[in-house]
Amino acid sequence: MKIGVTGTRGVLGRRIAGALATHHDQVVPYPGDVRDRDALFQWAAGLDALVHAAAVVPLTVVHRDIPAAVAVNVLGTALVATAAAHTSTGHITYISTSHVYQGSRAPVSEDHCLQPASPYGLSKWQGEQWVQNITDRHLIVRVFSYFASNQQESFLVPSLAKRVVNAPPNAVLELNNPRALRDIADADWMAAICARLIHDQEKGVINCGTGNGYSVLEIADTLRECLGRSDCRWQSGTDHTDGLVADTSRLRARLTPFPAFSLPQALARFVQERSQ
Repeated sequence: MKIGVTGTRGVLGRRIAGALATHHDQVVPYPGDVRDRDALFQWAAGLDALVHAAAVVPLTVVHRDIPAAVAVNVLGTALVATAAAHTSTGHITYISTSHVYQGSRAPVSEDHCLQPASPYGLSKWQGEQWVQNITDRHLIVRVFSYFASNQQESFLVPSLAKRVVNAPPNAVLELNNPRALRDIADADWMAAICARLIHDQEKGVINCGTGNGYSVLEIADTLRECLGRSDCRWQSGTDHTDGLVADTSRLRARLTPFPAFSLPQALARFVQERSQ
């Protein structure tokens, strides 16, 4: 298939484009601004389907300029969904986020309460609503936490890595929300999952995560070990016991066998790539 992808300069979008190529799909990146209606429609003409991965992230950037983020994450999404009608199948895959959900210690299914706790989550939820209202031929992938060596340092794993690397010998590092649960994987694993769903032209709403809940302390400790800093230790700071862990029943029903994931191995690769 000839698939158009927005957001290919981003951490996940670039990897999704690469993963689609392994399925022998022809990827056509969108080089412009998703708020440019004419450019979008011209680009979409002749394609078989669209993948919309472009968005304003992370949360801190969204907070700094909410109107600009809404213009991209909401208006831009509505325009991309409309442009999807100009493709041969009319199909769009929207890369959404677990931030649309209300936090929970229990795994959250696709039917869980939608109650974004941040402007970013709200903008992505509103994007979902426009996709669902504009076309019936849609797939919404709610991606849970992920990390990559080229990810911005405001994200969890890169920020933790920076702190550990820069820590003096025998440092005691404050760790906020150590008991909070996160469903987290590396961006390559996430992209491979997304690519399979996109290639198969799945429909509806699907969580994309490992289905495993790791505490922030487990993530931080494993990363510290991978960085070879046994001299350091974490000390609890603020402690909110929230959680965002995927119920992956729907995903596993579509992907057989379900790809294995090892957090220690993924963090070890992160450390290796970061040092190169």
